[in-house]
Amino acid sequence: MLADTPGARTEGASFYAASVAQRWLERAANEEVGRHGGSKSAILAGYRRRLDAGEPLQYVLGSWQFRWLELHVDDRALIPRPETELIVDLILTELGDNRSGKVLELGTGSGAIAASLAFECPDLLVVATDSSADALALAEMNLVNHGLDDRVTLRLGDWWEAVDSDERFRLICSNPPYIAEDEWLKLDPVVRDWEPPGALVAGSTGLECYQVIFGKAHRYLEEGHGAIVVEIGASQGSDVQRIAVAAGFDDVSVKQDLVGRDRFVVARR
Repeated sequence: MLADTPGARTEGASFYAASVAQRWLERAANEEVGRHGGSKSAILAGYRRRLDAGEPLQYVLGSWQFRWLELHVDDRALIPRPETELIVDLILTELGDNRSGKVLELGTGSGAIAASLAFECPDLLVVATDSSADALALAEMNLVNHGLDDRVTLRLGDWWEAVDSDERFRLICSNPPYIAEDEWLKLDPVVRDWEPPGALVAGSTGLECYQVIFGKAHRYLEEGHGAIVVEIGASQGSDVQRIAVAAGFDDVSVKQDLVGRDRFVVARR
């Protein structure tokens, strides 16, 4: 039977994915015609040319869903991944019932995490930083589109450079670059050739950003408590755990994604 063979299952999954993508393209084309006029068939042909050139579907569509929000996406920032949605759940767990105060996100990119936190926690204030002015412009667009710009403050700077020395936060979060330089060329071309390398490549080991983040985090967490939640590569759990412990965090755990891969580290004071 068709469903009993791995090849048939793969073919069926590919057909389903193509069908879903076509519906998304149709919707995007209809919206573009509604905004600017023109020929829907010509717009769809343009989309297909971009896809044939290897451009990610999300960039072609110009928007992508992240949790409850539809966000504008383009090559100024990394495409928000489904697994990254889980970092918001971990943050909400750490905040508990009192979802107020201030949270810091280092390296916000498109603003997906910061926007989701502000949307889902109306009493929470978020400071979100990035070293890329282009990424911050994209994040600002997303915040304004959802009416969240009054509770998320965007700042330009490399990691801690954008944070005032006297600021304190209940929680710090980040989905930093964690690809090692020698792994970069092995990435799927749809990632390597289109998404910004600065949002993916950390350095020779892939751990460099975690060393910077955990190295100064104590200074910026509220006294007596506070937590850090970071996304990691699937093979980095023990290494990032070690970095966190060396930085003075004594309650450090590795959390898995929905398919059981190590994906996050939570460190508490």
